[in-house]
Amino acid sequence: MLLFVLFIVIIIFMIINNSMKKSKSKKESCDVLSLARKYIQKTQKDWNYILPSDFFKNYYGSLEKSVNKDFILVDIRDSVSFSNFHIKNSINIFWLDLLKDENLKKLPKNKKIFLICYVGHTSSQAMVLLKCLGYDVTSIKFGYGISPDPNIKVAGWIQNNYPLVAE
Repeated sequence: MLLFVLFIVIIIFMIINNSMKKSKSKKESCDVLSLARKYIQKTQKDWNYILPSDFFKNYYGSLEKSVNKDFILVDIRDSVSFSNFHIKNSINIFWLDLLKDENLKKLPKNKKIFLICYVGHTSSQAMVLLKCLGYDVTSIKFGYGISPDPNIKVAGWIQNNYPLVAE
């Protein structure tokens, strides 16, 4: 998983760096490198992940009661999947729409943000982007536990039999 996250970080910065080469600005290039260094320095020992069991134990109770003002849970799956089931009081922002201005405005910089997706890969990529923008983000490792390969079992939210709601 460590190599996967590092690979994603490198790809993101290569893309950003490529777009900056077009402008040929050394200052912009240094800003990207500065962002990358800042991201790496702020990376926690847990790589900014939380297990579903730890999220359930430490955060779900206040989320279920809808009283928590210290964090939000963002489900980054598509709206159809979200309608079928999701964690109570989570909000849905599809990962491809996450960086749109209207969606970034929904994400407070003064609260912890948890991201969840099918199996955790997409939320880890989204986490890197949001962290580079200054958000306090943690990815729920293994997500809902819905592997694209039915032969591969993932210990996600569903496999732990944690509560879900549907619309």
